[in-house]
Amino acid sequence: MTRRVRGVTLVELMVGMALGLFLVGVMGTIFLGSKSTFQAQNHVARLQESARFTMDTVSADLRMAGFRGCRGLGTTTPVANLLNTPTGFLYDFATGVWASHHNGSVWVPALPSAISSPTLTPAPNSAGDVLTVRRAVGTGWALTAEMASPTAPLSVTPTGRITTGDLLMVSDCAGAAVFQATNTSPGLGGSIEHSASVTATPGVSANSLGRAFLQDAMVYRLTTITYYLAPSQRTGKTAQRALWSYTTPVYDGTPQPQELVTGVEGLRVTLGLDSNADGAADAHVDPTLVTDWTQVVSVQAELLLASTEDGITSGYQPYTFAGTSVTPTDRRLRTAVSLTAQVRNALR
Repeated sequence: MTRRVRGVTLVELMVGMALGLFLVGVMGTIFLGSKSTFQAQNHVARLQESARFTMDTVSADLRMAGFRGCRGLGTTTPVANLLNTPTGFLYDFATGVWASHHNGSVWVPALPSAISSPTLTPAPNSAGDVLTVRRAVGTGWALTAEMASPTAPLSVTPTGRITTGDLLMVSDCAGAAVFQATNTSPGLGGSIEHSASVTATPGVSANSLGRAFLQDAMVYRLTTITYYLAPSQRTGKTAQRALWSYTTPVYDGTPQPQELVTGVEGLRVTLGLDSNADGAADAHVDPTLVTDWTQVVSVQAELLLASTEDGITSGYQPYTFAGTSVTPTDRRLRTAVSLTAQVRNALR
């Protein structure tokens, strides 16, 4: 008996194709939805990580602002700045914190040449405030012997980390002195000289540190760090602003200035002032209203961060920054974060 082999009919073929297309469409929709969800979560994670990194970095510096070692007499502990330009912007270590705000026309206070164009490139952008912190770096070195006289070298355990020209502070519970290492290989030799006859930048104004420090004193390296906003220089991101830092002197060889976080659109600084010397902030003001920077005991920094890619949100995402509500014209993901740091070396 002969059996006839039959194929599918046109109707069956069309039904099968329709079911197949339907399944492909469902899978495509699931894939695109999962991809969009993954991208959104990835940008949220990146934004959160950028915020954490920024907060940790800035707050760590703020809490070390104006560090003087042992503060036996609190804020009245005397500090002798023996550098040739003790009130120069990069060397004013009696002032731990400084900031400036652009009022739409000019910077107030005016930006020093050390952090302005063409000295600093890229220079601060007016979209954000400028915040400068002066602090000690590292754990310091204890004197291995008391000084023979106020003009004698300081003896420390030999180290390759202290070099000629380093800005240093020697400190004990009775006070501190800021100076510059002027001899060759001061760290490796374990003997740090501070001679006014040696040509250096800025150099020291006197051979004497004011008194002979004893063996309980510590030696620290000093640096000045400035945070500001400027256009990003990373490939494909030059249309965005970034948070930059400028450290001088820099002791680890990192090129300066340094782009820290891309996608930072705003930086607003508010300063807590202690006007009656009780160790607590009596008022919180913007940088334009500060007349005595030694009264700053706390700093609040608010930053606005945006995703580096557009088209992340399903619509325009309103946000509030510096007390103002804004509806953007793009679909970037944004978040505003803030930190408040006590300048602990200014507190009692």
